[in-house]
Amino acid sequence: MFDEDDDGELFDLERQAGEAEERGPHVDIPSVDDPSESLPDPSTVDPAIQQPFLAAVLYANVALLGISLGLMLVGFRGDLRVGGAAIVIGALAAVRVYQTVRAFEQRDRDGDRDGPEDRDDEEDAPAAVNDTPAAADGVTAGGDGSSDPGDT
Repeated sequence: MFDEDDDGELFDLERQAGEAEERGPHVDIPSVDDPSESLPDPSTVDPAIQQPFLAAVLYANVALLGISLGLMLVGFRGDLRVGGAAIVIGALAAVRVYQTVRAFEQRDRDGDRDGPEDRDDEEDAPAAVNDTPAAADGVTAGGDGSSDPGDT
């Protein structure tokens, strides 16, 4: 009924796989450099940058989970209480992501004021306004060039 191999076994899968590899196409696998070797050591990251980043990632994950899970609970099960609570928690986490990012950006801007970029900002500042009123013809009021009609 079944054909036996030369060794007396019904199926020799290893031998069949080896024959298929010999008969099949051959592909040259290119070698690729490991990109992780060129990355900096994670322990050298500034904690002033790492802490807000990790906090923002955590809040973003909570926001995504809360909002998506809440919408599914409300939409598919009609559970307004649990789904609504999940949506509110997700929305609060999203607000916290926004606050964390804004606080980091503000702290970054405040830190840059001490650097050389601050000089460019000072040059762009508007000049002081002269509070002396000027007449329409360009002569200042009062003083020796008065435009009072009674002095003629």
